[in-house]
Amino acid sequence: MLSGTDCTEANGDAFSDELSRLKRRGASVLVVGSVRPSQWRDTCQRLLGQRSDQVRRRVLVSTTDDPHRLPFLVDDVDPETISPISYKAQARNATVSTPSAGPSTPASSNEVDTLADLGIAISSAIDSFETDTTRLEPAELRVGVDSLLPLLEEYGRQQLFKFLHLTNGRTRNANGMAHYHLPVERDAKIVPTLSPLFDVVVELREQNGDWQERWVMDDGDRSSGWLSVDPK
Repeated sequence: MLSGTDCTEANGDAFSDELSRLKRRGASVLVVGSVRPSQWRDTCQRLLGQRSDQVRRRVLVSTTDDPHRLPFLVDDVDPETISPISYKAQARNATVSTPSAGPSTPASSNEVDTLADLGIAISSAIDSFETDTTRLEPAELRVGVDSLLPLLEEYGRQQLFKFLHLTNGRTRNANGMAHYHLPVERDAKIVPTLSPLFDVVVELREQNGDWQERWVMDDGDRSSGWLSVDPK
């Protein structure tokens, strides 16, 4: 997979080759599914490249958690390779429930409170990584957003669509990978609205205690099928 796991070996060379191509040129991933926090964290950690021996430079965006804590469990909190950003929504719908990221490591976080400022903060973080290194290798840059629901709730589909388009483009220009969690089911009305912006849609589910995910490309024309995931 894009995350570096070996699950694609069961799905044919063509599918695996396409994922590898996306990894080299930069990619955007939408993760959907209302699952346990532990399954969501596991997927996000792999998309952030946590289990790779290669250097990763990560922009971690939290729209839901304590602004002074990283939204993901990461194995490296070096300020030279981690740029945490916290978005503080102006209004929240009390009925919205987003999985907690669980324990995390305190870190200094750049706090913003508008969608425009969030986009600027992400772009500035990428700029800093590009300035600090001679050249970002393909997939060295990883951008992760823990939930799109607060942004969707605050700004609506049109503004969120524009934000995602610009952020995906900026990440791809740096040959990086961006992923966003949308904790709703695959058949939710918002998913087909946003999915054209993404190279891959990853669906999460739990079947009889078995963690599963399905990777879909080309608007459903290509799919990995449901794959069991062994959490590490």
